[in-house]
Amino acid sequence: MALTLSAASTVLAAVGAAPADDSAPAATTAAASTTALAPVQKTEIRDQTAYERLMHNSGVTLQWLWSDDRGHLVATDKNDVVSIAGTQENAEGSLAIKGDIVSIDKDRFVFRGTILIVDAPDQGRRCERTGDFEFKATGKRRYWRLQQMQTCDHLTDYVDIYY
Repeated sequence: MALTLSAASTVLAAVGAAPADDSAPAATTAAASTTALAPVQKTEIRDQTAYERLMHNSGVTLQWLWSDDRGHLVATDKNDVVSIAGTQENAEGSLAIKGDIVSIDKDRFVFRGTILIVDAPDQGRRCERTGDFEFKATGKRRYWRLQQMQTCDHLTDYVDIYY
């Protein structure tokens, strides 16, 4: 059963947030998190080109959702805080991501928010993570990849944001 965009938005809007520590990104599960995430006061933009790439991204994917179609990801900059929200869904399941960007560098950014995977790769699976996460672009790849890939069920989830 795929999570619809409105259902994903509702779930993500209801989720709290994570630690107020801006040190190395560390993922936490929403169920285990009892501390609300500190709001991002201002996104630290260390590379203008990377900022533009994120603002004009070409979508988000999860490797379990085999499809030629990338999910839609919207990036906004309001009051000096960059936020992203998006989904990818098909018959295999769904991915939803929503939160703020703490900082963005030439080849990486730190995302503070929630990543929710439902029914992928297995029906009934639910992996919801809330916290600070690092996305990194390496080599000549034209996407940033989530670096905290193994959190739920010892499976490796490749979440990629394309530019």
